[in-house]
Amino acid sequence: MADIALDSDGDILIQNDSLVLVEGDDAIVQHLTIRFRFFLGEWFLDSRLGIPYFSEIFVKNPDLSRVRGIFRQVVLTTPSIDSLIEFGLQFESAIRKLTVSFRARKTDGGVLEYNKEFIIR
Repeated sequence: MADIALDSDGDILIQNDSLVLVEGDDAIVQHLTIRFRFFLGEWFLDSRLGIPYFSEIFVKNPDLSRVRGIFRQVVLTTPSIDSLIEFGLQFESAIRKLTVSFRARKTDGGVLEYNKEFIIR
């Protein structure tokens, strides 16, 4: 799987006046990061897609088991991911930080490790 590389801000990465491609585990991690940043209703062609941040996560006392289930489902429905070995989700409401970390078995038999913090504004 190959994709156009994005920088840390989500913009297309261009080096030496050329697009940069990302492949393998880096492409899977980029795909996951895009899916984690995708709000429910954001895409005009199918408003059913995305994470329900406003209704489930950006609430005063989010149901952490429900939030955990939402993020697990995003991982498990990502292409090239077969199953989860470990999954962790930590939410620090005082500073509005969500940390997602997991180890997943890929469809090719390898293992992918992911650990990313999201600031929820």
